[in-house]
Amino acid sequence: MIEVLYRDEDLIIVNKPSGMMVHPWKGRKSPEKTLLHVLKDQEELYLYPLHRLDRPVSGVIVFGLTKKATSVLKENWNGDETKKEYISLVRGRIVDSGKFDHQLRNDRGKYQQALTHYDPLHYFPEFDASLLSIKISTGRKHQIRRHFSRYNYNLIGDTKYGKGSLNIIYREMFSLNRIFLHARKLSFIHPIKNTKIEIKAPLATDLVNTLTKMGMSQETILSLSQ
Repeated sequence: MIEVLYRDEDLIIVNKPSGMMVHPWKGRKSPEKTLLHVLKDQEELYLYPLHRLDRPVSGVIVFGLTKKATSVLKENWNGDETKKEYISLVRGRIVDSGKFDHQLRNDRGKYQQALTHYDPLHYFPEFDASLLSIKISTGRKHQIRRHFSRYNYNLIGDTKYGKGSLNIIYREMFSLNRIFLHARKLSFIHPIKNTKIEIKAPLATDLVNTLTKMGMSQETILSLSQ
């Protein structure tokens, strides 16, 4: 059952589970059921895809319920009023807020502007890992993963840009079998009502269990979902 975080006549917002594709790739057929298909069946609605999260990433994702709402959302998706916040666990010690502001190349080989801001939440000295709040102003392919790996702050559990030996440790010690990246909060202007919408998705159970085993208090963990 997909957790519905918000729904009205124009859009629906859900908490995407890790391990599920959002929608089929263009020109490719997949035997697995995507989030788009599962949610269509669950809610008995026709959905318009708007954006996506990588398959291993969990958290807030929006679908339009009308063509007009979807069109307006797409136009404003990278505007100043749309805020996207993630929680991630990365390799290394980060104690100060900062940003990565360098271009990333897309699938056609073209360089595009990419801006990623980050704020430290907690440092685990025993594991030399930092829990971060991350905000992106652009939505490039694998933007967060690529930006952090460039400076050797690889995301824990990232099998594409991360450290395989480190991922094995987290799998064996904490049963973390995915990337530690969660779309925690999304805020934007409603495309029809013109009111501010702010939605948060609670951390997935496997991420909560990992932080608990690493020694973080339940009170602190709970605050991450509030």
